[in-house]
Amino acid sequence: MTWLLEHWETIFATWGVLVAFCTAIVKLTPTQKDDTFLAKVVKWADVFSVVFTKEDAKVIADALKKKK
Repeated sequence: MTWLLEHWETIFATWGVLVAFCTAIVKLTPTQKDDTFLAKVVKWADVFSVVFTKEDAKVIADALKKKK
């Protein structure tokens, strides 16, 4: 667990580079099979995204209010 805490920036940076690389490869290939796979990977990666929608922000704000 300590290792994860010490290297989380590197892990997420590597993940971002890997997804970007895969996106470039997917755009170069004509098949839809890899597009579908990448869509699943990106959807899973959105869980760790730091970009929140307005709905996400509202849910977080409500949860913080309840916690106080």
